Amino acid sequence: MNASDPGRFLRRLTSRNLGLKVVALALAVAAWWFVAGESKVLVSFTVPLEMRHVPKGLTMTNNPVREVEVRLSGPSSLLSGMRPSEISAGVDLAAARGGRQYFTLDDRAVKVPPGIKVQRIHPSSIEVILDRTERRMVPVSARIGGGAAVRKRVIKVEIDPPSVEVEALTEEFARMPVVYTEEVVPDRTDGEYSAIARVETREAHAKIVGNPNVRVNIQFRK
Repeated sequence: MNASDPGRFLRRLTSRNLGLKVVALALAVAAWWFVAGESKVLVSFTVPLEMRHVPKGLTMTNNPVREVEVRLSGPSSLLSGMRPSEISAGVDLAAARGGRQYFTLDDRAVKVPPGIKVQRIHPSSIEVILDRTERRMVPVSARIGGGAAVRKRVIKVEIDPPSVEVEALTEEFARMPVVYTEEVVPDRTDGEYSAIARVETREAHAKIVGNPNVRVNIQFRK
C-alpha cells in the first residue's frame, strides 16, 4: 500500500451511503431545532417521598412528610402528557446516624425523564429522628377464637417455635412481655387441632425478625 492508499480508503468510506448520512444529519438538526424552539412550561406534581436505606439497628420515630411538591420545567410536548408515576422522590438514609437530623431535598433527590429539569421542591428539607433498636427473643401466646364455649374445651396449647426474635425500641419491650398470634379459630372442638398462624406486634416500631409464622397445636377435652 503506497502513501496515497489510506487517503483513498478514507474518501471511499466517507462517500459510501452519503445520501443516507445527509438525511440522518438533517433529521437530527431538525429535531434539535424543534425541541430548542419549543415553548418551555412549568408544571407542578405532588409525589410520594420514599425513605430509603434506613441503617440497620435504627428506626424512624418521627413522622416526616411523605409527599413533596415538585415543580418541573421543560418542553410542553414532554410535560403535557407526563404522569406523577414517572417521577420518583426519595431520601437516602444510608449515612444517617441516631438522633435528630435534617436532610436537604434538591434535584438529586428527584428522578425525572430526560429533557425535564427540576426547578423547585417543597418542602426543601425534612426532619428525621432515628432511634436505636435492639433484638430480643419474646415468648409467643396463641389467640384462640370461636367464643367462650370453644376456649373452655381447650386443655393444652403448644406453639412451635415457642418464641420469636423481635426488633424494637428498648421501652417497647417493657410493654411487650409476650407477642400474640393472629386469632386462630378451630373448626372442631374434639381431639387435636393444628394451624399455622402469623405472629403480630402491637408496638409502633416493633417487628418480627425472620419468619413471622408459628404452628399452633390445640388439644381439646375428650
